[in-house]
Amino acid sequence: MFYKTGVFQQLLTMLLALSFIFPLAAAEKEPSEAQLNILKQRIDKLESWLGSAKGKQSQIQGELRKSEKSIGLAAQKLAALTKELKTTQAKVSDLRQQRSTLAIERKKQAAQIAEQIRAAYRIGQSEYLKILLNLEQPAELARTLRYYDYFNQARAEEIERYQNTAKQLQKTETLINEQLIKLQAARQQLSAEQQNLKNTQADRQAILVRLQRDIGNKDQQLTNLLADRKQLEELLASVGEAIADLDLPSATTPINTQKGKLPWPTSGKIVRSFGSMDQSSGTRWNGVLIRAEEGSEVRAIHYGRVVFSDWLRGFGLLLIIDHGNGYLSLYGHNQSVYRETGDWVNANEIISSVGKSGGYNQAGLYFEIRRNGKPQNPKSWMLARN
Repeated sequence: MFYKTGVFQQLLTMLLALSFIFPLAAAEKEPSEAQLNILKQRIDKLESWLGSAKGKQSQIQGELRKSEKSIGLAAQKLAALTKELKTTQAKVSDLRQQRSTLAIERKKQAAQIAEQIRAAYRIGQSEYLKILLNLEQPAELARTLRYYDYFNQARAEEIERYQNTAKQLQKTETLINEQLIKLQAARQQLSAEQQNLKNTQADRQAILVRLQRDIGNKDQQLTNLLADRKQLEELLASVGEAIADLDLPSATTPINTQKGKLPWPTSGKIVRSFGSMDQSSGTRWNGVLIRAEEGSEVRAIHYGRVVFSDWLRGFGLLLIIDHGNGYLSLYGHNQSVYRETGDWVNANEIISSVGKSGGYNQAGLYFEIRRNGKPQNPKSWMLARN
């Protein structure tokens, strides 16, 4: 994750790499030394802001942040192990099918060889000589000799095929045993990671209980909620400054031409609509909350680059994607994030998984669209839902 190597240092690398990733776009607008210096100053400012924001967190919030990040990494590792386990199981299944096919083929070949041996025995060497001596015509003699040569050659080839099949069968048996050992190891590791994730989730739940006790009353809840929203606005302002002079490649379709055509980031029921009143704070929602199963895939709504990928109080593991022309999309409360700052993403590309980070008890995705910092109603931009 980018927070290990500097909050936005990857943006510099990303900008310099544009000429390699999109040479035509880079040729149209190559960053100058002055632009790079300005960008660096803005990145430093954003790093300073984020460090200050983290410093203002309470000890319990800090523990929650650490716990939810650990859950994200554990869930990500668990997903990778599950995928590896399924791949290995599929390999074992394919190999067993191959073994079955080879065994049938070997049995068939053995029967053919046995039949040829019986035929040769019936003819016998003396019978073969008798037939040759009774032939008066040279042409018929030549045909008979060729027939027996073909017969012997076919038998030799059949034996060779049988031997090759037996070797393939033995090789397949070896591969199956190797994959079974690998499968057992993967299952053990998966079990260990599941227990690790379970323990981390239990720790998080204990932290949430302490956090609720610490917050105490509704006035404190309102104060925290407003502080969280203010922090998000400050983050977006800092991100906006950092990416002000960065352009998407001109070959991409502008997001502003896709109004009403964009795919939803995840499936699920919208339980908080844009503009609806938050009863606890008296403020309105700037995005939507989509209730979905924990671990469900979250996909980017449009081509762009990740400009933020970290934990933010009140929003948990948060991804922000810059789509150009002043448009940003935000994806909050993730369980795991799969993309880092500076990564380019395509529309419908998997970028994270649904979670309940940020201190929530139910899994869901918080989703926003912004234009020049102003919240937009996602429903007017997305495809109609059934």
